[in-house]
Amino acid sequence: MPKLYSMKNNNKLIIIAHNSELQFVLYGRKDIDGRVIGTIPIKEEYLPDEFSGNIFEEAKKVKNPLLVMPDYVAGIETYPFATGKKSIVSAFIKRKLSESFPAVLDVTDFYNYTYSKSGQSAGSIYTFFLHDPLVFNLYNHLKDADICPDRVTIPAFIWQHKIGKLLDNASSENFCLIHVLSEECYLYFYLNGDFLFSRSIMLPESEEAGSEKLEILSFEISQSLRLFSQKAKSEINKFFFVSSIHINETELSERLGKDIIRIESDRKDAVEAKGKDFMPPPLSAFTLADIDQKAVPAISHRLVVMEKAWQSVIWAGIITGVLLIFLLGFEAFFLNYLSGSNSKSVMSGLTNDMMANRQVIEEYNNTIDLITNEMQRPDPASILGGIALSLPETVTMEELTFNLEPPFQVVMKGQVRTENPDGIKPVLSAMVYSLTRNLELKRPAVIGDIVFDIEQGGGDFSSSGYKFQIQLDLK
Repeated sequence: MPKLYSMKNNNKLIIIAHNSELQFVLYGRKDIDGRVIGTIPIKEEYLPDEFSGNIFEEAKKVKNPLLVMPDYVAGIETYPFATGKKSIVSAFIKRKLSESFPAVLDVTDFYNYTYSKSGQSAGSIYTFFLHDPLVFNLYNHLKDADICPDRVTIPAFIWQHKIGKLLDNASSENFCLIHVLSEECYLYFYLNGDFLFSRSIMLPESEEAGSEKLEILSFEISQSLRLFSQKAKSEINKFFFVSSIHINETELSERLGKDIIRIESDRKDAVEAKGKDFMPPPLSAFTLADIDQKAVPAISHRLVVMEKAWQSVIWAGIITGVLLIFLLGFEAFFLNYLSGSNSKSVMSGLTNDMMANRQVIEEYNNTIDLITNEMQRPDPASILGGIALSLPETVTMEELTFNLEPPFQVVMKGQVRTENPDGIKPVLSAMVYSLTRNLELKRPAVIGDIVFDIEQGGGDFSSSGYKFQIQLDLK
């Protein structure tokens, strides 16, 4: 049974990764501007208990923190896909990611998707995922320290939501955001309102080098526009400009030959009041509330996604139980109240009403039980997707038999094509390992579960093979 998420704490925790350092920022109603409660260096390897031992006590008290990573840890793909059934879409995305990143096993656990906003890509899904080992390493260390991130996002996704909120018509257009800082500039490119790619550009440090900065910006933006055209087969419609330094965007507009719309930073006043800013440069234009918006595109571990999906079912059961207790208590009160009355007709009528209420409650409970049982039943589409992900190239599936009543089982019959009998065991070992990883099994599949015999083909193993059968017990 999945765990229930705790009620919201007054404080929230945002963990920001920047320049080989993890920064822990705490904020809440009493401290809306937030404060840094500590930092931890980012390493590939830590000594035993080195990471968890440096976690701050204040951080441990806050549940479901948000992790903000650099843009480069996320990947973007748009796949042609027509169906809207979640289980089929998920199996399809997992297969595609496994094919694209065969050496990164965790990639299939960290993805999210939406449907394309434009008719230009009708029948397609916009998929965003994590693929950099850095983020998986940090996630596992945070999880071991009992501050497992609820969501992972990047600056580009925060800008996507912020621009869409500020300018409604930008949510479905191609646009570029130019975020200029004193020593660097970040360029963000969006296709139909969805993030496509970003770039970081170093600028001269001198404040007097305004003309040189403009020259570098105009050149790099022009180069990036060519890259956008190649990737998107489309052109940018609008340009937005945010700057923390004094720079002439009118001159930049003339150099590019494009109209530029300036956007003021929400964080500007707060920074000027405090005289300093703890926020890393890519996030310097955001308030903490901007970063922590639930509507910001983000990626959660698939187990966290499943737990949240179960939450509504659990609360439905709790509400039903409370309602049942209330109605039964109400019934008992009136039965006791009327037990001393001589009016049999009134008693009879009320009793009939109570019986009718009981029948309604029983029907409602039966419906809830039916829904719960159906949700516990394995999804054939997910099973098919998991099996498809697990089959090596030399294995052909010939027959699948499902048992969707307890005990849940699937029986696979297929054939291994090989020119050498010695090649059977490695292929089947890889298959049972993948089946264990891609399906929810009661126990791990092992090669000893496979029953097979040889189909002779006159010694020509390329045209024949080894038939096998394996039974898998599902959860």
